Amino acid sequence: MLTTMEGEMFKDGFYKAFVLLAGPCPLCKECAKSTQEPCRLGNRARPSMEGAGIDVFQTARNNGFPIVPLKEMTETQNLYSLMLVDYYPFEKCF
Repeated sequence: MLTTMEGEMFKDGFYKAFVLLAGPCPLCKECAKSTQEPCRLGNRARPSMEGAGIDVFQTARNNGFPIVPLKEMTETQNLYSLMLVDYYPFEKCF
């Protein structure tokens, strides 16, 4: 859903729209990278916020979102993603 939204933003002129996800990529059961192959879903895969050096816990807290480390796997998780969009659409750059 987020990559679709990213594509829609691009088509609307916001060519710098980019999504970062939380945690490891969930798209494939076994990552092709583990066998030195290229990503099978490179058009949908996105880097993680953590991999980009973003402190997800502090960023969520700074923006008023609830986030705490889980003690048990059965606890409810709060998952976040981040879409970066340049403020000015492409048409306004010229």
